[in-house]
Amino acid sequence: MKRQFPIDEYPSLKRTRKRRFIRLRYILLLILILVSLFFFSGHNSVKKISSVPVPAKKIEPARESVCVFTKKDLVRIDQNTIKNHNLTIDWDLQQFIAEIAAKYKLYYGSIVVINAQTGDVLALYGQNTSGQDCSIGLETDLAASIFKLVTVTAAMDQRGFTSRSMFYYSGNAHTLYKKQLTNKRNKWCMDISLADAFARSNNIVFAKLGTMYLGVEPIDLTAKKMGFWKSPLKEFESAPSSILIPKDDYNLAELACGFNKQTRISPLHAAQMVTAVMNGGCMVTPKLVRTQNANVMKIQVMKKETAQDLSAMMERTVRAGTVAKSFRRISSDRVLKYLDIGAKSGSIDGDQPKGKRNWFVGYAKNRNTGEGIAIGCLLVLESHFRIEADMFSRLVIRHYFLKR
Repeated sequence: MKRQFPIDEYPSLKRTRKRRFIRLRYILLLILILVSLFFFSGHNSVKKISSVPVPAKKIEPARESVCVFTKKDLVRIDQNTIKNHNLTIDWDLQQFIAEIAAKYKLYYGSIVVINAQTGDVLALYGQNTSGQDCSIGLETDLAASIFKLVTVTAAMDQRGFTSRSMFYYSGNAHTLYKKQLTNKRNKWCMDISLADAFARSNNIVFAKLGTMYLGVEPIDLTAKKMGFWKSPLKEFESAPSSILIPKDDYNLAELACGFNKQTRISPLHAAQMVTAVMNGGCMVTPKLVRTQNANVMKIQVMKKETAQDLSAMMERTVRAGTVAKSFRRISSDRVLKYLDIGAKSGSIDGDQPKGKRNWFVGYAKNRNTGEGIAIGCLLVLESHFRIEADMFSRLVIRHYFLKR
């Protein structure tokens, strides 16, 4: 049998057990403190996670792509609108356009100016029968001969035509009758190059180009590449441009020359298409909001050679075509003489509001600096009017480059 020693007889053993008890008590107290600290710190961290938003730098890209305004906010654009929504609008140019509209008592119309290199929308002005409505520039209207830009691009890109290609036609160049759509040559036929047919907006040549040489598919494909059927803006959905769906050869002829009331385009999209001519075939995506992202969105919509040919044809329109009257004597103008200016015009009667649609779509580029702008201008003219789209655009071009 093992002998047990009384603790009282051995004081050292008693002190040892007492120390162990004290140590155990301190350890338990320390554990309790650590558990309490962990519990309270964890509880506070949950609160902070639930109440503190995600850091701004992590959501910045998403914030740039989310629209904080709608088309209704663009009805009237002033300095506060530009500041509040961080718009790319050039207030000086916007104000100048508004003054011109008031001076010439604009009935109905819109003008859009785009920086051809960056896509920034520098001006977005519109006016309806009730007053200023800048959102009109985002709405579509009858395209008229502006659609010839698509047809001629399809002809050069997909069928190998050039500005020097020759055609012949008979009758009035600005009408479109079925009897004119023939490949039979007679003594009344007149020869014309594609460049001159474009500059003078010859409906018959472009109608024959569509029915006899292109067909539906090349025109439809080119139209889609150049932005038809989709919103031109990335900030929010705006009205997409659309084309006539041909049911027969005569419909195809109407589509190719723009002589119909189903093909529609917005001034914004019209200006966007012109940027492709200025950028070697690359079309820029318009941008209404300034962002920290400096990337410019460009899409190749035509061959570089096509863009060069089309640029020469548009400049011929200014020198000796449908807008030559408004741009005469630019070689002696102290501002315009340093610019390369190209254009395409169009006109057609329409309703809502009733009047003649008068188009100017073009560009201006400084030969020395390379800076350029694209313009889409649509005016609806009553029986008595004071200014047309080509002269309106000339004034805007001159003012913009005069400031530079």
